[in-house]
Amino acid sequence: MARKSKKIEYKNFGDLVRKLSVLNDKLLATRKLTQFFAHARFKIDDDAFDRQYTDGSDDGGIDFYHEEDTAFFIFQSKFVERSNRIGPSDIIDELAKIQKSITIHNTNRKAADFISDLNRQLKNKDAILEIIWVTTNIIEPSVVDKIEKYITEWRKKKGFLLDIDFVAIDRYALERVIYDAEHGFVPYTGKKTLGLYEEKWLEESDSDSGVNYIAFSANVNDILRWFKDADDIDNFLQKNVRGFIGDNTINRGIAKSYLETPEWFWYKHNGIIIFADNMIIDKSKMRVMLRNPQIVNGGQTLKALFRIYNGNHRAENASRVLLRIYRMPYDRAETYQRSIDIIAALNSQNKILASDLRSTDPVQVKIELLLASLNYKYVRKRAERMRSTLYNIKMRDLALRYYVCKKEAPHFGVAQEVEKLFEEESKYKEIFPESFVNKDLDSNHITIMYITIWVIDQLLKKIKLSKRDEEYFVHTKWYVLADIYKKLMDWKKKRFSQGWQRWNDFLDSKHFARAISSFGARVFPVGRKIIPRDREARLFFKDKNAAEKFFSRTRRFKLDPLIKRAYDNFKKSEGVED
Repeated sequence: MARKSKKIEYKNFGDLVRKLSVLNDKLLATRKLTQFFAHARFKIDDDAFDRQYTDGSDDGGIDFYHEEDTAFFIFQSKFVERSNRIGPSDIIDELAKIQKSITIHNTNRKAADFISDLNRQLKNKDAILEIIWVTTNIIEPSVVDKIEKYITEWRKKKGFLLDIDFVAIDRYALERVIYDAEHGFVPYTGKKTLGLYEEKWLEESDSDSGVNYIAFSANVNDILRWFKDADDIDNFLQKNVRGFIGDNTINRGIAKSYLETPEWFWYKHNGIIIFADNMIIDKSKMRVMLRNPQIVNGGQTLKALFRIYNGNHRAENASRVLLRIYRMPYDRAETYQRSIDIIAALNSQNKILASDLRSTDPVQVKIELLLASLNYKYVRKRAERMRSTLYNIKMRDLALRYYVCKKEAPHFGVAQEVEKLFEEESKYKEIFPESFVNKDLDSNHITIMYITIWVIDQLLKKIKLSKRDEEYFVHTKWYVLADIYKKLMDWKKKRFSQGWQRWNDFLDSKHFARAISSFGARVFPVGRKIIPRDREARLFFKDKNAAEKFFSRTRRFKLDPLIKRAYDNFKKSEGVED
């Protein structure tokens, strides 16, 4: 059985350098650097990395190799504690070794099969070789340009038809990789190209903001050709604030225009926004080359159009769209906010909610990873046919329930003003406090609180109520949820001393479910009985004064004995002792 890769975590570039420097072994540090990027890029397991890592005295310039169909990757890695700017000659010396390994004599026995496979594809125009330079040094864009020209001349001289790319992963690129890996913004989408038409484009570079920008008219099919199938589009939407929201009026209109009046498509569409790690205009071939493009606005359009494009056997289409491409500086929290500001300002075609703009917040990605480790799926983005279930938690639904319980404000749940929780910064940070989310997981971690509230909420739906209580359930459930959560947390604080795993298992047990069902059946009628005769039920429950009235009546109902009995029975059934 293959060994899964242990997640290699670095907070930023400085943290990476510190952790690798303390190894006091440059070869080991270089290996760890290579392993980090290889895992971030390819998600390979440890066994595969061990087989494919070939650094040594006779490595022929190949420190690591990887192969995917007709795509070949060669890594050359270099770790240094103090970053320096390196010139073309430093790279060309190592490139000469790689060239020799490919065309003259390969001294790297571990990569023999890889080199043989690569040689069979040298005359294949659809094949690609990426030479990836992973280093903690600095490689200026002008150096990259010179290296690419050097490789192009060598490729032409040898008559190779496969494409050869030079990819510089220097200290600044590593900062972006660390950020993306930490926040789940992978997989990488590789190199993609788009044609330029009419030799018209706008290119800007702002040294103050650090943002590079290109805008031009793109053929829609040039983008649709990027995707192998509909599922492949999702790889390009890692930083998009929404999933596909479905076959609505706007998306139907976009599809109709593309199919029936492509010459008018430009005038009916707001455009597509892409963030990329790098972008280069090749004036000789009239094309734009993008490295790791991510579609942050326009995912709805491309999802809607791909069905037609693919169904029509990828036939040509004249539809064009305004394409904006940004290369954002990676300064972590500030970059995220800048990205959101751009998306919000430029989107007006399909309405964006405040919660949509929060869906790619790094803290939300962290919550998704934490909940996944507890076997819960966290749905950050609005998407077509996406429903909450016991093990499927929608971000908006969780936010409302947590706020109701934390603030003991069931009237807020009745009002269903969930977007206020994402619009107001103070409320948002209270529900999703980054400092608490980033703490190590324990029984008091906020993620455990999220799950506790969620499980109670889902169990309340299963309680058998009288017809009259069922009639008011949509309102009273918020009151019962807040009441049970507070009492349960009071009991947990006094009586529970085990770890988060035990608590999680208890929540998932039939014993806990029975206790909640028994208690809920007793307190639900309180909600019905406190409704004044002269007030409409919904208006009454939306009033915050209703909570005080409800909680004053439910104080006499004790949850402790039921939970104690449930936990004792749970321990017996599991054969465990405190």
